Amino acid sequence: MRNSILKFTFIIFNFSFFICYSQSVTITGKADTSYLAEINKIYAFTYEDFISYKEKELANSAIDAKGNFNLHFSASQATYIYLMVDNAKAEMVVEPNKKYDINFRAKDSDAVNTLSIPVSVEIEFNNSEPTELNYLMADFSNRYEAFLEYNRPLITKKSSSVFGKIDTMKTLCREKYSPYNNPYLNNYVTYTFASLEESIILKGDEKIFKNYFQDKPIQLNNNDYMTFFNEFFSTTITSILESTKTQSEVSKQNFSSLMEYFKQNKFLKNDTLCEAVVLKSLSEYYRYPAYKVNSILEILEQASKQCKTEENRSSAVNLKKKLSAMNIGKPAPNFYFQDKNGKNVSLSDFKGKYVYVNFWTSWCSSCIQEMMMIPELKKQYGSKIVFVSISVDKKPEAMKNFLMKNPKLDWTFLYCDNYKKAKEEFNVLTVPTYFLIDTKGNVLKSPADKPQDIEPTFNQIKKKK
Repeated sequence: MRNSILKFTFIIFNFSFFICYSQSVTITGKADTSYLAEINKIYAFTYEDFISYKEKELANSAIDAKGNFNLHFSASQATYIYLMVDNAKAEMVVEPNKKYDINFRAKDSDAVNTLSIPVSVEIEFNNSEPTELNYLMADFSNRYEAFLEYNRPLITKKSSSVFGKIDTMKTLCREKYSPYNNPYLNNYVTYTFASLEESIILKGDEKIFKNYFQDKPIQLNNNDYMTFFNEFFSTTITSILESTKTQSEVSKQNFSSLMEYFKQNKFLKNDTLCEAVVLKSLSEYYRYPAYKVNSILEILEQASKQCKTEENRSSAVNLKKKLSAMNIGKPAPNFYFQDKNGKNVSLSDFKGKYVYVNFWTSWCSSCIQEMMMIPELKKQYGSKIVFVSISVDKKPEAMKNFLMKNPKLDWTFLYCDNYKKAKEEFNVLTVPTYFLIDTKGNVLKSPADKPQDIEPTFNQIKKKK
């Protein structure tokens, strides 16, 4: 055994759904004790699909006073996972029936404390052999980065002469890694070079399509493939979404009709590829002025039943759930939070009144500044509107200490002990975030205006009988 720190960047990853008999995976090790001041758990995640990127929790473990943890879950094939402690994220690949002994290292001292953007940290593998998959991927990554650095001038200029060098490097890598006969590693290498070629070629889409898509296996469950898929089809998707005809096609709310429209593109004759591109397009359509969420949700509902592949049907289901989060006119999630005394409280408990909700943290200066405007709003509109502030701090003590220092803030304060769940159910990507719930418990504004801008809406509510 050798003790080695594998410092590398996963350029592209692979993930496999559980389609074979699963076998156990064990990850034991130590997390840097600097995390214990804020959180005492480590989580293992992967993705359910590579269009919605819906997170799937595999396991979690308490971290003891010395930093020790023990994670257990199942895998049927080599699987990309990521470990989370607080907002620190470390990536690795696990194989069935394997045990890993790792050290989860500390964040850099200048790392930014954020909710939705994780901070990458290193893993130290204590039992990694030269033939182990993570070791081999790190080895390739180091060689690949050295190749990029040496050929940076040609790559930057998008010089055609670099392709000969890429071909030579690909041949050397095949000779180096093919003896290991590891499909995961082979995909990792193949689609790393595919992404590089795609980034250099300006008008060679047809060549790239022929080399990597035409008459090739469609690997919707392979993150290497799907990362490259998303890169390659991004131009096609942008072109389609910017077309004035797309709006009228989406307004028909008919998945079959939308498929026929997309199939007019020369790259989308294959049903499975076309389905995936349609779904990816729908996931990005919200960026465009013509976006109508109800039309998108209706199409996704049809896609969840009509797509010919199970993977695309699953992606449609996950996308619909993701885009439905805090959708105007729909019921607010029936999610329980804790008040300062530990009592469970749900937003549904306030039915009969309007509810102005904000998600915040004690370390967010703008959250605190805007919160100081709420007492005056409560004084004017409190007879019809309930004010609820939900803390997503790492520990409930942060909220309690804040309230002790600010006793004049006398509305409802709740604590969310599962930010990832709040992110998924309420679409809270940053703080502060505001919502307005109507008297029936349905979402009225998502997001709602900030306290300094919300009075016109409150005045309309106050006038209602």
